[in-house]
Amino acid sequence: MLEQWIVTNDWSQEQWLVASIIGFVAVAVVVIIFRLYTIFKMSSKKRERPNLRVGRRLRRHR
Repeated sequence: MLEQWIVTNDWSQEQWLVASIIGFVAVAVVVIIFRLYTIFKMSSKKRERPNLRVGRRLRRHR
């Protein structure tokens, strides 16, 4: 049975389609896991907050 899956010479179109879909899903899962890992890594890293203080306000001269 394993030999049937290894030798791809006599695969039908349906078998190629299923293999392509499984390959696409596997790649998509790996990419999603990698993206989630990088997001969690970024969120756990402590970083300085930017200084968002408003500058000096313009004063009106009377």
